[in-house]
Amino acid sequence: MSFKGTLSELALADLIEITSLGAKTGVLEITFPDGTAAGRIAFSRGALRSASYGALAGERAFYALLGLKEGGFEFDPEQDPGEASIDLPTGSLLMEAMRRVDEIGRLRNTLPSYARVALLGGKPEDLVEAKVLGYLGPGQRSIGDIVDGALVDGIADEYDVLLAIHRLHERGVVRVGG
Repeated sequence: MSFKGTLSELALADLIEITSLGAKTGVLEITFPDGTAAGRIAFSRGALRSASYGALAGERAFYALLGLKEGGFEFDPEQDPGEASIDLPTGSLLMEAMRRVDEIGRLRNTLPSYARVALLGGKPEDLVEAKVLGYLGPGQRSIGDIVDGALVDGIADEYDVLLAIHRLHERGVVRVGG
């Protein structure tokens, strides 16, 4: 049986728990408020098998989708869940997703999307930091633009990018200003 609704009526985390506990098989399609496709989460007998959100796939896509508070959903039990790209229990994924949502809120307080980031000098310590510095180039960019660029490339989700900017700022590699 397919079902649909809005995320304002039923939070995505609750919907995932219901689908998991009900041992459902199928695909949950998630849309933005304007009706355009946001992503999908596939289940097989209640186990989360895969997720996609833009260029993100797997766990990163799942975590990004859990940040959506508005939009719609439709579960189709006739759709094949396809190949598995996630190998963690649904409960563990939900707990990590909630932790990340809380941390993103904290990071957004110190790193608002309109704040400008400028390179001061130094080297990245990981791939996400390298991508952030690559987006900066010789000028400045807003944090929102950097996050959007990373999402388009599929290399990181908002949490990873904000954490990388925070680390770079703490080490004096970049300056963050209003």
